[in-house]
Amino acid sequence: EEELKQTRDELLHAAKLAALGQMSASINHEMNQPLAAIRSYADNARLFLKKERVDDTLWNLEQIGELTERMGQVVAQLKLFSRKSSGKIVRVPLHGAIDGALEILNPIIRKLDVIIEVKLNPENVEVMANNVLLQQVFVNLINNAIQAVENAPVGVVKIHSETKGKKVYIIVQDNGVGIPDDKLEHIFEPFFTTKISGQGLGLGLTITDRILKEVGGSVFVASSSSGTSFEIVLHAAGE
Repeated sequence: EEELKQTRDELLHAAKLAALGQMSASINHEMNQPLAAIRSYADNARLFLKKERVDDTLWNLEQIGELTERMGQVVAQLKLFSRKSSGKIVRVPLHGAIDGALEILNPIIRKLDVIIEVKLNPENVEVMANNVLLQQVFVNLINNAIQAVENAPVGVVKIHSETKGKKVYIIVQDNGVGIPDDKLEHIFEPFFTTKISGQGLGLGLTITDRILKEVGGSVFVASSSSGTSFEIVLHAAGE
């Protein structure tokens, strides 16, 4: 049983690193843009300082500060996502886990110009889960949704939640073309994928299902020609 747990943990970690590898080109682009801007602002500040234009110099330095903070946030989320999890179940703010996943996926979201809509009811809802693993669940589901709407005229991904009694229901929905019925029944099987070669290992949804079962949750899928939705059910954090 201990060997099985260790193997499962290694599989989870490998899948996270694979996901980061798939996103590396977009992440690289996300970093190169602010680096180029920082270089430009630094050059401008040097010129303005020589001309004793203090206000203009300060403005350029402020822009550099904002850009470095933004880059730091991206790096911090990537480090958090890539590390191994203790698996401990605690109270997790749902918005925080979703925001962390969106921070990681932001380069792809911007590149594909996808509209993300987040609406949680209540806004400050907390669930019983593991923060790192729950963030991985959202990275997997939102990333799948983003890829599903890549060819849509206007790609939209909605993330909604509702609390009923002691359960929290979270839906991640896209407006893609949907998943055929003959493939839908296999969607949570290991190494099964509807993506083209090189876009995925077919492990994301399998791992998502296993993570949620570990914390006493579950995931369901529904799909039609107007899109796909995944519903996550988690225990609400008690008082």
